[in-house]
Amino acid sequence: MSSLARDRRGSAYVEFLIAVIPFLTFTTVVLQGVLLAFADVAVERAADAAARSAVVVLDDDPRFYGGEARNSASPGGARLEAIRQSAMNVLAAFPKAARLGMAERLTVEFPSGPRSTGLRSRFGPDETVTVRVRYLFACDIPMARLIMCRNARSSALMQAESSLPNQGARYSYGGGG
Repeated sequence: MSSLARDRRGSAYVEFLIAVIPFLTFTTVVLQGVLLAFADVAVERAADAAARSAVVVLDDDPRFYGGEARNSASPGGARLEAIRQSAMNVLAAFPKAARLGMAERLTVEFPSGPRSTGLRSRFGPDETVTVRVRYLFACDIPMARLIMCRNARSSALMQAESSLPNQGARYSYGGGG
């Protein structure tokens, strides 16, 4: 028998690697899974907050929103930005790394109904307001992002919707509207 086959030096190191690498991979995957579950719940809460904000903001006094019409949430408008800010406030609970670039990774939109692909920007006083929040959550844990977030950006799209009735005010605001 050759001397190389009888040599036992380094065998403990190899056995250690055989045991530790799968354990570390499992641990990082579980940790990334916990972060993704947290992100999913946070996006659901952000959708709830955005819907609550929408039913207040949509019919609020136009003077607070640069004269933007009541019951309207135009893209780039002040009302939509106020609703979007309420979603961002909830997502501020994310770890710092997940919050980087939040403004670019957060989308707030108004589908024409639950799980609908059509969008809308105007609402009647008694209509249901559905808000969809989408957030591109960064998977930052090495090894785990390769397993759980397999895309070019190593991120996972989190999405949630929430609906509430628009309880519009039945009066005119003093300054117009």
